[in-house]
Amino acid sequence: MAVSSDYVPTEKNVRIASGDPSQAQDDSFRDEASQLVLCRSAQRRLKEEGMISKAEVRFLADVKALEKRIKTGRIKQAALIERKIGALQKKHPRIQRFYAISHHEGELLAVRNEDKVEEALSFCGDYILKTDKALGAPQLWELYMTLLKAEAGFCMLKGSLGLRPNYHQLEGRVDGHIFISVLTYHLLSWVRRRFESCGDMREWTTIRRLLSTHSLVSTCLSLTDGRIIDVCKPSVPDAERALVYKILGIDWKSAFPTVKTEMKS
Repeated sequence: MAVSSDYVPTEKNVRIASGDPSQAQDDSFRDEASQLVLCRSAQRRLKEEGMISKAEVRFLADVKALEKRIKTGRIKQAALIERKIGALQKKHPRIQRFYAISHHEGELLAVRNEDKVEEALSFCGDYILKTDKALGAPQLWELYMTLLKAEAGFCMLKGSLGLRPNYHQLEGRVDGHIFISVLTYHLLSWVRRRFESCGDMREWTTIRRLLSTHSLVSTCLSLTDGRIIDVCKPSVPDAERALVYKILGIDWKSAFPTVKTEMKS
């Protein structure tokens, strides 16, 4: 989102995140035309710091590889070394700004600028929202976070819900395939909403994996008079699976009644 260049966060309109790291803290700054909200998320800060750390590890590995090539004499021309350094910086745009790379008499030097690193880390987890709507800071942040839910929904549709690949050739079949996928997503959204209302933030993949081991058990009995009795009944769920059924409002006993069939051999 666009951010005014003349906006300078101050202690008056910025509140540092604290408490539960999964909750972003925010505050707002208003002018005549728009509202700016500075959000600071502890969870997002940890994520971005991890991204920088991993990128720096890859960058230093490439620096070490280039240094080895220079020391072994595989690269000798100064112009070629400069091009390799430029290619290295282009490959790692996130990290190269923290390092000053130079070479002198066959030595490659990479000096870390600690001030720039500390400055970059201080902004991790911070982002600014801008709107012309008359919304409070918490409401605006919640509205912005719905983007993540939309992105997760598209990802799920294209993945486990089978929206693609779509191999149908006829328009009606293609429409039917898409309709079933979207209908499944609505049902899945209802499931997630039920769990969130109970304070359970587990993802659908976790719930599906948990319930996948709850199965029907078939027992076949052969009697002396030649009859064969087949009994099909559900296994008894443990406490964790029973809790899932309770949240969804499912009575597993009535949903999976015992079925008894009798045959003569």
